[in-house]
Amino acid sequence: MDLSAERYEKIIHLLYEAVAEPSEWPAFFTSLGQAIEANVIHMLAIDKKHGSLSYSDGFNLPVEGELAYIQKYGSIDPRFALLRQKDPGDWLHCHEVFNEDFVARDPFYQDFLIPIGKRYVSGCKLVDDANVCVVFSALRNVGENPFGSAEIRFLDKLVPHLMRAVRMQRQNYTFSTKALVGHALVNKLRQPVMLLTTDGGVVLVNEAATRLLSSTSLVSVIDGSVHLPTRYQAQFRGECARLEGLARAENTVSDEISTYHSMTVTSRDIGSQTDETLYTFFTLLAPPKVSGAFGLRPLVLLLFYHPESAPAVDSDLLGAAFNLTPIEGRVSRLLAEGLSPKEVASRLGIQYDTVRKHLQSIYRKTSINRQSELMKLLLHLPLNAFD
Repeated sequence: MDLSAERYEKIIHLLYEAVAEPSEWPAFFTSLGQAIEANVIHMLAIDKKHGSLSYSDGFNLPVEGELAYIQKYGSIDPRFALLRQKDPGDWLHCHEVFNEDFVARDPFYQDFLIPIGKRYVSGCKLVDDANVCVVFSALRNVGENPFGSAEIRFLDKLVPHLMRAVRMQRQNYTFSTKALVGHALVNKLRQPVMLLTTDGGVVLVNEAATRLLSSTSLVSVIDGSVHLPTRYQAQFRGECARLEGLARAENTVSDEISTYHSMTVTSRDIGSQTDETLYTFFTLLAPPKVSGAFGLRPLVLLLFYHPESAPAVDSDLLGAAFNLTPIEGRVSRLLAEGLSPKEVASRLGIQYDTVRKHLQSIYRKTSINRQSELMKLLLHLPLNAFD
């Protein structure tokens, strides 16, 4: 432990370095954690507009534990519930509020915090306004002592500077569609598009998606969250959680995160009497260094194709999304260029019956029945969907 005046001055210097250059936040968190002998330093933010945990960063955060907190356990954290009632700068020390009987019965402690080896926290709000609530906390492990009066005095001196630093960078702690993809760009897309948090909260719906919501029951927005039929909802949310986990992990292959993923939603699978299909394509929009200096959570870009949405072409994406063979991809591309099946056969140097077999395979893989529907699908794939 080092609570000397010299160490304090060094930490203050690192803090304002981080304000000037966000990539310096890890150095600040690390130096502070070592000075007060904290096992973990954690700074998190709640975006009040979207009611979602939008930012998470700090020192020695266990990746799996951090992700579990973000995606599940943060919503049942009894410490955070009490902390939100306090004024910025007022400390909450968990050992003064929750006795051992409470800890032994509480699911947050028993199912999450203690199993990952953590126990004591001292925390306070740094900012709490109409848009965002930013919380700072320091943790110690199971088997260690809570923070003592000397460590708390050290933190008390630091908090006014932390509050000032966060206020200077307030925009970094809320979901920013402008930072990741501009409103104008999204609305320029002729294809229905939504920007979502990884837990399904709606950040932005473009004009085409607004029209789509009134033309199909296969997707809806309820209480600020996107909803698909139950089976597809679980699949979509699970994949978004998996992608966010990859984005926060070390040594992740970026292609897995940034590529388009697809899901075909059909009314037949949910027992509907109608025959309706909704094609979804989604990808993660991750800020730089999600796991490092920039703790802002990623957004999900979700695109739709539905017979009621307006046209735009990418047969390569069709092939990737629906596992078409190279020859099936070429057949699709030539059909999109306006060739008839017989002209496609001539262009490729194959029999007309062979083209028909390829078409039947394409129809099966894309859950459509007619050539005209295939053309519409090609016209609505993401990479060619701009006005």
